[in-house]
Amino acid sequence: MLARGNVGLVHQHFELVDRLRVWENVVLGREPKRGPQLDRAAARAEVERLSHEYGLAVDPEAAVESLPVGIAQRVELLRELARDPAVLILDEPTAVLAPTEIDALFATVRALAARGTAVLIITHKLQEVVAHTSRVTVMRAGSVVARFDTEKTDVDQIARAMVGGELPALAARLETVPKPALALRGVSGGENSLAVRDASFEVRGGEIVGVAGVEGNGQSALADAIAGVIPYSGAIELEGMALAAENPADRIALGIRAIPQDRRREALVLPWSIVENVALGDQRRPPLRKGATIDRKAARNLADRIVQRFDVRTPSLDASVDSLSGGNQQKVVVGRALSNDPKFLLVYQPTRGIDVGAAALVQSRLIEARNAGVAVLLISFELDEILALSDRVIVMFRGAIVGTFERGAIDRARIGALMAGAA
Repeated sequence: MLARGNVGLVHQHFELVDRLRVWENVVLGREPKRGPQLDRAAARAEVERLSHEYGLAVDPEAAVESLPVGIAQRVELLRELARDPAVLILDEPTAVLAPTEIDALFATVRALAARGTAVLIITHKLQEVVAHTSRVTVMRAGSVVARFDTEKTDVDQIARAMVGGELPALAARLETVPKPALALRGVSGGENSLAVRDASFEVRGGEIVGVAGVEGNGQSALADAIAGVIPYSGAIELEGMALAAENPADRIALGIRAIPQDRRREALVLPWSIVENVALGDQRRPPLRKGATIDRKAARNLADRIVQRFDVRTPSLDASVDSLSGGNQQKVVVGRALSNDPKFLLVYQPTRGIDVGAAALVQSRLIEARNAGVAVLLISFELDEILALSDRVIVMFRGAIVGTFERGAIDRARIGALMAGAA
């Protein structure tokens, strides 16, 4: 055990070695020895002791690559707790957890604080800040702008400090007459435990269908099948017409647009300008195509409309998107997806890692698209976001759809239980 006084960090994106077992990850870099050999029995015993002491049940012999994301986070926590840190930093610790797992995590955090550990939580989830912290520091544009005693503040005050004013209200939901748009018929695809299995549902024009579930339960395979980037069995239909598998270009031409989960890797070319990025995907079709080349004026006009409508903070349309903040990058991605009147919009984690002001604007634009008749499939690991925006909620667990709820009959507790695998 290292001397107390070090700092532990649980990353938002886990830093575990997938091919190693739980106990191997926990002791990695500080392996107990018996003579010159690794003392496997001592390593397993330490994991079992820590697991019992902190209420973080894990199987020491399990391969990390086989673990659900909530259990993997326990392993990440145990690895840091084994070092007996004086300070523990948790970066967006609940981003991929089900409600029951969130409750268990904060029970552990409170126990650590009671034992004398200083715990620093970095998060955008303000309800959790108010419920589980002692003091709050608010940062905006890289600077500290406010500090509060948690018991003397509330979510609205923190949000106002984050955005520098009043939080914009969400767009009003209008009555719509849903019409057939996208339908899945027994769709299966993807690999191993991350696959989607026999998914059948419809997303109609004029509604938002939310997909609730803990990360790693088939959502990525579902999105990739709809986008046409992986092979799948079953059928996907747009307005009654079957789509060809593994053909994303045809899907874009037919009016299917996507907001990917990772804007930097899947949606943007970072060194390119805003103008060049908004043209991606539509560069071969009017109004952006002019003969054999891109109509630069039309692309610039489109970029200008997106910047204005989505309040993209940029010094110039020619600025590289890499120079923009994460929230402004996301506004560019959302604005591009909503241009040219899409029929179906696939939305994956639209507000991950952006501040509450940018998140409210993005959510409002999704509601406005739904009001205008666009069919929207929203995949999010933020249950509050799913419940706030969706006309219907489907729940995924281990690749299968395990529950469906209409907006007027949403049962938050039941959805949370299904996300965690309860029958």
